[in-house]
Amino acid sequence: MAGCGATLALALAGEGIGTATATQDGPQPIGPLLNDMPDNWGRFGDDDELGAINFLGGQEIVAGMETVTNYDPESAARFTLQDPITGTGIDALVSDAENPTTDTGDPMFPGRFPARRTNWADASDETGSLATAPADGGMAFADDAFAAPLYIQGATHADALGHGWYDGQLYNGFDAATTHTPREFEQGVEGITGLNALSGDSEVGSVETTHGLGRGDISQAADAGVVGRGILLDVGRHMGTEGPDGTWLPLDPTGTNEDAAITLADLRATADAQGTEIRERDIVLIRTGAIERTKDSDAEWHALGEPGLTYSDALVEWAHDMQIPYMGADNLAVEQITQQVTAEDVGEGRANLTGTYLLPLHGAFLRDLGLTLNEVMDLSGLAEQCAEDGIYEFMFSGAPLHVEMATGGPINPVVVKATAESGMDEDSAATETETETEAETETATTTDADTTVETGAEQDAETGETEATTASGDGFGIAAAAAGIAGVAGAAARALRDGSTD
Repeated sequence: MAGCGATLALALAGEGIGTATATQDGPQPIGPLLNDMPDNWGRFGDDDELGAINFLGGQEIVAGMETVTNYDPESAARFTLQDPITGTGIDALVSDAENPTTDTGDPMFPGRFPARRTNWADASDETGSLATAPADGGMAFADDAFAAPLYIQGATHADALGHGWYDGQLYNGFDAATTHTPREFEQGVEGITGLNALSGDSEVGSVETTHGLGRGDISQAADAGVVGRGILLDVGRHMGTEGPDGTWLPLDPTGTNEDAAITLADLRATADAQGTEIRERDIVLIRTGAIERTKDSDAEWHALGEPGLTYSDALVEWAHDMQIPYMGADNLAVEQITQQVTAEDVGEGRANLTGTYLLPLHGAFLRDLGLTLNEVMDLSGLAEQCAEDGIYEFMFSGAPLHVEMATGGPINPVVVKATAESGMDEDSAATETETETEAETETATTTDADTTVETGAEQDAETGETEATTASGDGFGIAAAAAGIAGVAGAAARALRDGSTD
């Protein structure tokens, strides 16, 4: 799997992974493993660069809204899922210290460094502020900038579909050569030149040409946005044995500890234990406890040994059949970096494909299914609330920063979820029942002419709904979203008024 490039190869060479994989004849090529697996190439058009986010149409947006309105709307609460960018470097990422480490800081993949910002204008004599006239009494402002490179994939971020590839092709069959598409600027800007994954020193100079993704960049997801019904599968809470409250999965740098490997069966078992229904086109978030390790100075963390999803034919087929549009987790890669694929993980006649693989699900999800991945999410607060109230479904909303030609985008997803069941008391329920009875009696006395008009209107409404649903299946479905939201507006208003929903 390419995309992490020489950085990944060099990182693995220095982390003792070679010893673990030597018994398996080294990492296996990903192509043969995935060639017979399903893909979404051409499903949304030959030029599509958005991928499975296309599945999120009007009905899916409304389904997200209903995760709040179907409960007590007054209990709705907001949760943000971004891990803060502090600029603090974990020693094993920025020095000669080795993994595992108990140092704390901003988690990121080896080869990337923490982003540090500083003021270039403020109230100090050192910088001076940005001021407006008059000199005495005008407005003054502080301003800042990153003093070190901001690695777009170095914090909570969404992967662009062009971020990873194998066998020379990106999602939807685009040529991997498009990942080095030049962009020329008429005006040079002072910055860093010579940035690359190969050995060599970068320099400060005039930046007049950059290179980026000509296909499948993050601007596609940034323009579309991601809104729908989200669910949290707290695998750490269900299966974990480590951490202060026993809700962390263990570290596993060799990919041989089954307790750190999350399988499709584990996802289903977690959902069953939570009482959570997994529906088609759900936005799936997975908690392992990995992010909490980077905040706990008593806990070990290993950059290349986090727990995560592991490959199986069944998992890829499930994600395809369920039309999963977006998946996120609290670790660096969503999946385990090093994985052992066994005969149990592959279908009949595919036993020759067993062995050690590096990041095979990035190939299956990003490159083949066009399934966007959200990495390094802070799910700790959301998970605590879900465990307290037992409600693991919510409205998920987010859009990565629109950075043209970028391999990913920083994102701070916002979750809105109910924290209590219906707030309707017995008196309110009785009143609503009486109102419904009166309405039914009044409807029964409607004249035949009125009934005919009403029936025609219902048919028109049904036709409109059918058209909207069809539109949503072909793309992001903004028109369908508007129609769907309009259709539930009255019900939502009554729900907010009465403190309950039908």
